[in-house]
Amino acid sequence: MMRYLKPSILFKLISVLIFNLSFVAAAWSVEITSVGAAVMGKDLMESRDDAIRDALRQASLQVGGSIHSSQMLVDGLVTQDQTQLKTNGQFRHVRVLQEKISNGILEVKVRAEFIEGGQCETNQGNGYRKAVAVAGFALQNPKEAVMGGLNNIEQRLSGVLSSTLNGRHRLHAMDSGHVLLFSSVDRAPSSQNNLQRLTNSVELAKELGAQFVVSGVIRDLAMINPEADVRRIWDTPLDSVGLTREKRDRNFVLDVYVHDGISGSLMFQNTYATSGVWGYDNYKRTGFATPEFWKVDYGAQVKSLLLEVVTDLNENLGCQPYMAKIIDTQGDYVRLDTGGSVGMRPGDELTVFRTSTFYNLDQEALTQLKDTKVKAVITQVQPRFAIAKLNKTPSRYAIQREDVMVAW
Repeated sequence: MMRYLKPSILFKLISVLIFNLSFVAAAWSVEITSVGAAVMGKDLMESRDDAIRDALRQASLQVGGSIHSSQMLVDGLVTQDQTQLKTNGQFRHVRVLQEKISNGILEVKVRAEFIEGGQCETNQGNGYRKAVAVAGFALQNPKEAVMGGLNNIEQRLSGVLSSTLNGRHRLHAMDSGHVLLFSSVDRAPSSQNNLQRLTNSVELAKELGAQFVVSGVIRDLAMINPEADVRRIWDTPLDSVGLTREKRDRNFVLDVYVHDGISGSLMFQNTYATSGVWGYDNYKRTGFATPEFWKVDYGAQVKSLLLEVVTDLNENLGCQPYMAKIIDTQGDYVRLDTGGSVGMRPGDELTVFRTSTFYNLDQEALTQLKDTKVKAVITQVQPRFAIAKLNKTPSRYAIQREDVMVAW
């Protein structure tokens, strides 16, 4: 249900306005100058950040943005009211031109470059490539892979998805095809409990520094009409009048799951199905994702379906808030298990969320994130990690390893 907020409340609820640049072939950019304001509080830096956010909000409205307010459920655990500003583009290179304080109001003038393009709900996390570990895809019926020698599909499919995802520039995919997450494919996507949480996905995400884990099960590779190639006495007269026998169609049914790398909760699930003509005889062994496999009609249909999978993952995960774990603390500095590979740069700002565990009525352990209101600015970026400086003393807020840095 849509709810309208008073302007005074709107300043506090507006999300960080750094927007995603959509994967498009061409886009235009323009510089926007705008003014924002915030009530002066005890923390000058926090008031300044609020004023800058308001200035960016004003700038986004100049280019056709719109405000939406709703109640949002985060990871099935935390419910909160959130005001979102949607726009068709991304702000970058934000510069503060002027600041002044008058009657308890901090006013800032900023200039930023706006790039058109994008479909995500606007949040700062859209500026980063989300790290995704793509695990192996288990075969429900291994015998069905014998035809064509497709036994390598359990590992090779993850490689195809990873390389295609990386080509879309919104996700940083890591091929982990050697890892099969499900001990029993009949119990997928949840091999642990009825909450569909997968604890070994958390372990894989921690090992690779991934925010999400993609996995799945190949449900069907069977021939639809296995006897289609068997000649019958009426085939010859049919051939003489231009009629052909039944085609050798083959199924391809795939379940895809996405688990959150922090809590192990299931975030996305879908079944994809297609079929195509298997143009080879029973003895031809092409292997999966080889040139011979792709050139047959069945391979072309599978490729088209996998592109659909990639599009869905790109849209569902690319718009999620960006999260990275704290792996070390020292004084006012923290080290994150992320870095330049996801597009992080010195000067970027994130918020610290404390992780904690609580138990539901069934005594199932759940992960909860709590906003500490502590900000961190990235000071150093390496390919696999980054260092950030906190604006408040970490010991006072009990900030420690396994806590999470979030960019909305």
